[in-house]
Formats: sequence, C-alpha cells, structure tokens
Amino acid sequence: MKKRVLSGMRATGKLHLGHLAGVLVNWNRLQNEYESYFFVADWHGLTDNPENARQMKENIRNMVMDWLAVGIDPEKATLFIQSLVPQHAELHLVFSMLVSLSRLFRNPTYKDKLEDLRKGGVEGGISLAGIRDVKEELERKADEELKATAQFVAGQSDRDTIFRKLKSDVMSLFYDFVDRAGEKLIEEMLESSSFHSVISYGFLGYPVLQSADILLYKPHYVPVGADQVAHIEITRDIAEKFNRLYGEVFPIPEALLTETPKIPGMDGRKMSKSYDNAIYLSDDEETVSKKVMKYITDPQRIRKSDPGRPEICPVFALHKVFNREETEEIYQACTTAKIGCVQCKRRLAEKLNETLKPIRERRKELKSRNVDVFEILKEGSRDAEKFARRTMDEVRKAMGMDY
Repeated sequence: MKKRVLSGMRATGKLHLGHLAGVLVNWNRLQNEYESYFFVADWHGLTDNPENARQMKENIRNMVMDWLAVGIDPEKATLFIQSLVPQHAELHLVFSMLVSLSRLFRNPTYKDKLEDLRKGGVEGGISLAGIRDVKEELERKADEELKATAQFVAGQSDRDTIFRKLKSDVMSLFYDFVDRAGEKLIEEMLESSSFHSVISYGFLGYPVLQSADILLYKPHYVPVGADQVAHIEITRDIAEKFNRLYGEVFPIPEALLTETPKIPGMDGRKMSKSYDNAIYLSDDEETVSKKVMKYITDPQRIRKSDPGRPEICPVFALHKVFNREETEEIYQACTTAKIGCVQCKRRLAEKLNETLKPIRERRKELKSRNVDVFEILKEGSRDAEKFARRTMDEVRKAMGMDY
C-alpha cells in the first residue's frame, strides 16, 4: 500500500518558473510514488488579502490549467479545492481551541510581519520593560526551583536520575519564560490601534487552518523545502496535543525534504508575480526570449572581455536549474571571458523554450478538448470529502461529541 502525501498551493493565478522548479516537478514525481492529495488553498489566499475573493475563480482556473499542462494527472492524484470540503473549516475550529496566542506568534512565518510592526507599524513600538518584569519574576521562581532541586539531588545517588531532573527543570523554566514573554508582547500589540488595522484573525490563525488541511487526510509526509520544516512543527504540536487529550486519532506527519532552488526574476530578486519579474509557464516562445534578454547580469562586467562572476549572476542561476548539462561549460566560458552576457542569455532562452515546449503543447491539447478544470476539481473534492468525513467522525467520537 502506498504511503500518502499532501500538498497545497494558494490560488494566485498563472504559475511561473519558480513554481515549476520548486513544486510542480516534485509533484510530478510524487504522484507516481505516493497516494497524493494536491489541493487549491483558496481560503489561505484570503488570509492576508481578502479583497482577492472575486479574482479567485479565474486564478484557480489559470493555476490548475498549469498543473495539468505540466503533467499533474487527476487519474494519479486527488486534485481538489479546500473550500469545497467543509471539514477543513470544522477541524480548523476544533484545533483553534488547542493553540495559545503566544504559540501562533512564535510561528516562523510571522517573523517578517512582526519585524514590520517593531519598525513602526505599531504605535510607540514594542517595549522590553514587560519582558524584563517577566524575567525577574521567573528568576525568583528559578531560585525556589533550585532550592527544591538541591534537596532532591541530596537524596539521590543515580546520576542519570539527577540529570533528567535538572534537564526537566531547566527546560520547564525556559518554556515558561518564552510563553510568558510572548504573552507580554501580545498584550502590548493588542493595545495598539495600528496592530488592529494590520493583523486579521485569519492571518494570525492561518497555521491552525494549515494544520487542519494536513491532518484531515492523515498523510505520512508533507513535502517541504529545508527552510520550511519549521512551518509544519505547529501541525505536529497540534496533533500531539489532540492525541494526548482525546486519544490517538492523528498520525504525526513527517516533513518530506525536497529541493527548492531559488529562481531569480528579471531584476535579480526572487521570481514573483508581485514583483512583475516572472517568466510564466504560459508565456509564448517570443515572450520568454524577450524576458530573458531583460535579465540583469554581473554589474561589474562592462565589456565582453571582462571576466564574469557567474556565482552572483541571475542568468547563471537559471542555467544551473534548467540547463544543468552545460553549467560547467558556461561557468568556465564566463569566468575566462570566452562568452558574453548576450550570448549566455540566448543559450538560456533556447533552453527555457525547450523546457516549456511540451507544457505549451499540452495546454493547447487541453484547450482543444475543452477540459473544464472545475469539473476535475469538483470530482476530486467529492473524493477528498469522503476521506475528510471519516476523519471528522473519528474526531467527534474521540471527543465524546458524536451525538
């Protein structure tokens, strides 16, 4: 029996080379090796931008057409829409009772948002006076704990027992400090009028919805990049807490580490629709070539005779992902000034168009058959709901709420 994986994607519209290299190539492989559930995370698309609701339908159509054109096969994987499976919302509500505010604010994804608030988004900033008060209070508690521990140690002869006791006491104090400090920060934030205008309930609670998305299908693995492993830790925490309170319902999912290369856009920043620097999977051959020629390169390479620095060049970064067989040759030619930037870009454009050609042909074939992506997604959503309904039956029974 195949093990199960689950992954989702926010509906932002047409996909670009970053999605291809970072997600879709991997999904193509996974659907042949695992029981795969791939979903459109439409509710997640509203957590930080609710005004996008009216664009969602067209975004989904464009995005899923790209999935199909790349080779994601509804005969091999269950493709569905998050909001068409109501159990996502129900389990999200249950899980929201199990998570503290301080835990949500420690979520790694919140780092940039909190940094913005510290830099002035919150009126008056966030003081550290409250944290110092917590620290002093816990120092007094630590003194009491140390006295009690000293008495315990005096009565023990087993070094392992003593070590476990000391480790437990130290970790308990540490987590107590983190939680109390986090609560103090939250109190100060909640007193700010600016905070209320920036942070929505949905944005704060999105990791809880994400946990429901994952655990509803009891996957063995969740494919993520190495820099995203911390993002599923809250899912594991919630599963463990539910199991501890109500009984073993949820298996603890593991991160399935996948390669997620950084794909630079035309301006050298991470390729993104919001930066208007992307090469889309649906771009025609001429458009791809024109965009490649707009790419910035090594700013210190003024003339063709100047040796280049491929390690800082966005064009070479794309060669490493989409033209691996020629990477070493291009590196040597660039560093010895045997190839100019224009020639290097032309070779990249040829390789990208070669990569995208079968995707374009597949999209053309899908359109000629009048494939309706929403019919595919609705059928997949019905299958997903059958699984989700069974899980929620188990949840209610474990909680004693199977009235």
